Amino acid sequence: MDAASVAQSTTSTFASYARKMGRNGRPDMDIVFDNHSEGKIYTTFDALSGRVEITAPQNARFDEIQITLEGAVKTFVENLSPHTTRSRTTALHNFLKLTMPLRDTDYPQPRIAEAGQTYKFPFNFVVPNQLLPRACSHKCNTEHVHHAHLQLPPSMGCREVSGQDDLAPEMAKVQYSIKVKVLRNGEDGKDVVLAEKLRKLHIVPAQAELPPMNILTGNSESDYVLSKTKTLRKGVFSGKLGKITVSAIQPSAIILPSPSSDATLPATAMATLNLRFDPHDKSSQPPRLGGLTTKIKSSTFYAARPAEYLPSHYTLAANFEAIRGVYDTSVPLSSRCVEAVSWTKHKAAPAYTRRNSASSSDSSDCSDHPSEAKPGSEYYSATVLVPITLPSSKTWIPTFHSCIVSRTYTIDLSLSIHTPGNGVPASTVSLHLPIQIAADGNQNERTPMTAAEAAAELAGAEEFLRPRVIEIPRPEHVGNSVLVPQASDLPPSYEDFAASQPQVVDPGRC
Repeated sequence: MDAASVAQSTTSTFASYARKMGRNGRPDMDIVFDNHSEGKIYTTFDALSGRVEITAPQNARFDEIQITLEGAVKTFVENLSPHTTRSRTTALHNFLKLTMPLRDTDYPQPRIAEAGQTYKFPFNFVVPNQLLPRACSHKCNTEHVHHAHLQLPPSMGCREVSGQDDLAPEMAKVQYSIKVKVLRNGEDGKDVVLAEKLRKLHIVPAQAELPPMNILTGNSESDYVLSKTKTLRKGVFSGKLGKITVSAIQPSAIILPSPSSDATLPATAMATLNLRFDPHDKSSQPPRLGGLTTKIKSSTFYAARPAEYLPSHYTLAANFEAIRGVYDTSVPLSSRCVEAVSWTKHKAAPAYTRRNSASSSDSSDCSDHPSEAKPGSEYYSATVLVPITLPSSKTWIPTFHSCIVSRTYTIDLSLSIHTPGNGVPASTVSLHLPIQIAADGNQNERTPMTAAEAAAELAGAEEFLRPRVIEIPRPEHVGNSVLVPQASDLPPSYEDFAASQPQVVDPGRC
């Protein structure tokens, strides 16, 4: 019988063995976590310990039990092109796989699972704070993008673990799970999976607050609008009332509390609206403010191919690719009346007045710019504080960027302004501010080492600090040592370029 026939026979044997197990019933497998509760959220450096319980309905031989902690991103993009027969393009990125090593004493001897007996295999993982560089091996246009792709993404798109809507589309999912496989080695070197099971986890890794984004005022290539100026009129057929400028800066990040904390208050941040009114003449008074509506927009970018840059709506439109998409959804935060906000009158400084070095040139500061107001003219300013509180009806995840999925957030502010004239509809000024959602995690609570890990670390330290004994060299080694010229910090000389001859060491110098 040739080698091909042997391989085919072996493959058929394992295939028939697997089918036989399927007919007679697969083993009962259960993944049990220590200190686990329904809806528990794990974060950076949290321990994932427990055991796998396997009960075979019949005697079954196996070779290995494989227990892994895995993380994967799954996406798909609908194909709109008439030149393809596939309805969608899918992508799968396995960015994390940690394997639990099992000792020989954990297995039964011989490795045959007896019918009706339950076997327990322990596991112990720790949620890492960063991925290995091989998790992002594609080209990135900047190192900043590569660093962002090496951060653990949060669980997303799985109601089974989140319990509530996390604003994710069906086209993008981030899943963590403990996976168990019962393997048997084949004659051809390939492992045959006799049985497998997984249990999903809800992981929200720690995410530090990033520096504010550099957004140029008036940049039409940006997804955000930090300042807007509008001309107001006194009436339908009347003259101008003046110009009003509404501006803001990026608010600080919303910090999600640690899953282990006892915080009951919702995550909150604060945005500041700066208003400036430049009257058309001295008789014009500031307009009356109306309602202020606040929404938060969640943008989930997904693709079937890794991204070389951080995605945005502008780059998605400018560099259109059929394998990329975005899913936007907005959640109302608040709607209130700001009519009671008071205006403060100012007088523009002369053009030659020296400005304070600490004053900003950003339009968010109502400073005296000669180009905005004539010297000696009057203008009005006002400030509106906008609290940003995330509603508890949704599951909020941190801002993140992975190779094929990203999540960003935008605060949409809409302010209505009423002019004194009759028949003039209220004007609306809208701003779109970037905002980051970060997560505290348990950065200061590293999981304590197990007894085996502590013993291994102690043994390594003792080996490193073990005293070394200097002995007289053996006779066969005397006279055979060669001194290598030592490097010098001095500039090279002509002797350094001459051919160096090996120097025989005097036995008395050993």
